[in-house]
Amino acid sequence: MGITEALFLSAVTGVASSIATVIALKVDIKWMREILKDHGERINKLETNTQ
Repeated sequence: MGITEALFLSAVTGVASSIATVIALKVDIKWMREILKDHGERINKLETNTQ
């Protein structure tokens, strides 16, 4: 295997890993936003019930 083939394969692997990482982070951020929104709604509901 030549040096160009090795560089090409490492570049493809790096790009694929980067894409997978970005997708995973987007999913995690979306999940965290939904959880925070739910917590905010629960806190508001609890605060209005105690007052």
